[in-house]
Amino acid sequence: MKNNYAYGSLASFLPLEEHLFPLDQNKVFGRSAVLEIEIGFGTGEYLARIASDAPDKNFLGFEQCAKRILKTLRKVHDTKLNNVRLMRMDAVWGFRYLFPQRSLSRVHCLFPCPWPKKRHAKHRLFTPGVLRLINSRLVDGAVLYIVTDHQPYAAWIAENVAGTGFYMSAAVIPATFGTKFERKWSDAGQSEFYELTLTKTEHQDVAQGGCQMRTYFFDDVNFSKVRLENMWGPTTVKFGELLYDPLIKRAIVDAVVSEDDRSQHIWIMVVHTSKGWCVCPAGGTVVLPTEGAQKAIELVADAVKGSLV
Repeated sequence: MKNNYAYGSLASFLPLEEHLFPLDQNKVFGRSAVLEIEIGFGTGEYLARIASDAPDKNFLGFEQCAKRILKTLRKVHDTKLNNVRLMRMDAVWGFRYLFPQRSLSRVHCLFPCPWPKKRHAKHRLFTPGVLRLINSRLVDGAVLYIVTDHQPYAAWIAENVAGTGFYMSAAVIPATFGTKFERKWSDAGQSEFYELTLTKTEHQDVAQGGCQMRTYFFDDVNFSKVRLENMWGPTTVKFGELLYDPLIKRAIVDAVVSEDDRSQHIWIMVVHTSKGWCVCPAGGTVVLPTEGAQKAIELVADAVKGSLV
């Protein structure tokens, strides 16, 4: 039967909630092999090409735009690539939580957003901290390969390399890859692009992130007296409204947790169980097991405890 879905198949898509701590290659690829990463694979032209050229390697791509993921799923399906997996996830979170040190053989990033306006520069990807993180995940001698259309961005990355364990070589190259963004700039008349090859020469020790997520139990709760307190600082937790349904004995509250210059939106529930009232992440939601996420759950638990005083 012909597959009429626009994306072809979801077989190559990895739901985040099923693949944490660390990524199990045997489980997701059905084998253990050299693993390469592409950050921001766009519509998948480059990722499909390098995976097709190296069937003995595994490839994982990070992308946050759902439409681009669907287009890439179609390419992977149509070309019958079994060595590609895709995740909708911030790449920095991915490097921090999914991979142990010295586990990746190469990282690719073509045409990352240069955030050219001064007020947006804080969003740029390759800060010294991120470079050290990627370095720690690469095997010794491996390469972080970056191509950008924006010369000031290339210069900014070059300024950040010192002290990150990389040796950088740079070159000006013509249009080479045939990706959507490269074609966009080529059609606009740009003929030069900026290639940065960062080779790992010294290991940077950055531990794999994550913590054991705790849940909390209470004999009772007085929802009329629950007062949620936001937390401000290097780790910020900001709560929305707590909603309680007495018929099903369940309450839920949303929280935005910001830490390490990244944010996640999580849902926390207070639900009646056979063991009492439980404070825990809401079922069916994705919660990266960070210190900040654990703190958000702890703050809800403190509010429940305070309601009993």
